[in-house]
Amino acid sequence: MVPGRRYKITRRCLERRFFMTPDTPEVEQILGYILGFCLDHYVLELHAACFMSNHYHLDVTDPYGQFPAFKCKFNSLVAKALNAHRGRFDCFWSADAPCDVELVSDEDVVDRMAYTLANPVTAGLVRRAGRWPGFTTAGDAFGTQLKFSRPVGYFDSSNPNVPDEVSVTLVRPKVMLELSDAEFQELLEDKVRMREVAAGAELRAHNRRFLGEARVLRQRWQDRPGTREPRFETRPRIAASSSWARVAAEQRDRDWEAEYAAAWEAQLRREPAVFPYGTYAEHRFRNVRVAAPSG
Repeated sequence: MVPGRRYKITRRCLERRFFMTPDTPEVEQILGYILGFCLDHYVLELHAACFMSNHYHLDVTDPYGQFPAFKCKFNSLVAKALNAHRGRFDCFWSADAPCDVELVSDEDVVDRMAYTLANPVTAGLVRRAGRWPGFTTAGDAFGTQLKFSRPVGYFDSSNPNVPDEVSVTLVRPKVMLELSDAEFQELLEDKVRMREVAAGAELRAHNRRFLGEARVLRQRWQDRPGTREPRFETRPRIAASSSWARVAAEQRDRDWEAEYAAAWEAQLRREPAVFPYGTYAEHRFRNVRVAAPSG
């Protein structure tokens, strides 16, 4: 993985079931603790987060190319800890491929953050993003530290590698640096508000109402939505409002894949091989040679 890239991470629960529904305070405690633990361990910067009942959204910057290891550890711990909390076994996450996209431009970063924070509203659950009863960073200023004590249950209190308390720090992304922190926060909140207004208008047009916090809290974790979602759709890997920026990023990835394939073929022939910068698994597990970053 190439350090410094910005990503939107999304993962859905098995069969869209409400395994992460905020029916007890312990659920938010578990999610917050694991998020803080993994962010600290892999040194990712968190810009926005929202855990819905059956999926989550995280907007992050990956300064040191630890994105794959972060996802692996985070998803594993969430599955094990919430399974232990629910008293269930077996799979927790959907077998469908996760939808993780690279965010190309500054505008894409802000738009995806607004999407994350407004998700409970656009899903027809609550009227305002900040009223979501589960874990969300909606309404939190950049620099805010959310502290979480080690949950009782899955985590071993005698393990020195498991701290008593962790914190989740909300970091402003390094975009639109001509704006002050206050101006950037206002811009983000305006975009969230626009999504809230549009969601309310959409519901009224169909003579529907928001579900409301009380009914969200009464959701049973074994249940799933009654609606069906589209299947067999293309899962994008890059989010870009500019078609030119998207094409350039896709061409960059194709060039990288061609270099990787050529290095792999050379290695199979037992010839000297140098993998392109950003190679992760082969470098970590087989200690292959990787090119230095260009520029």
